[in-house]
Amino acid sequence: MTSELSEQIQLVRWLRRAKVLFCAVPNGGARQRREAAALKMSGVEPGVPDLLIFDPPPVPPTGEAPVGVALELKSTSKSSRVSPAQKQWLKKLEARGWLALVAHGSVEARAQLRQLGYPL
Repeated sequence: MTSELSEQIQLVRWLRRAKVLFCAVPNGGARQRREAAALKMSGVEPGVPDLLIFDPPPVPPTGEAPVGVALELKSTSKSSRVSPAQKQWLKKLEARGWLALVAHGSVEARAQLRQLGYPL
């Protein structure tokens, strides 16, 4: 089993090689109170998905083509769960035209993104 961070690093390598436009959202990790307060005031929101992919899927799922992909990446641990705040964000983004995905590990994420036509 590997950590969520190492899984995300592996996926980011694939995304960069494929020249996919994306960004990571630095929501996790322990913070000192002052830093946490500053981040909150500057707009950081708990539960925002780990990766936002701005390139629309080359092979969109049936229905209307999504504007991008919001990916919540979890570790491969069986105890890894999507939090209520993360579920809310995924629903909010779907309501705004995003495709929201949850993947357990970089291999699963890569497989889901390949099905959508990304050249990973």
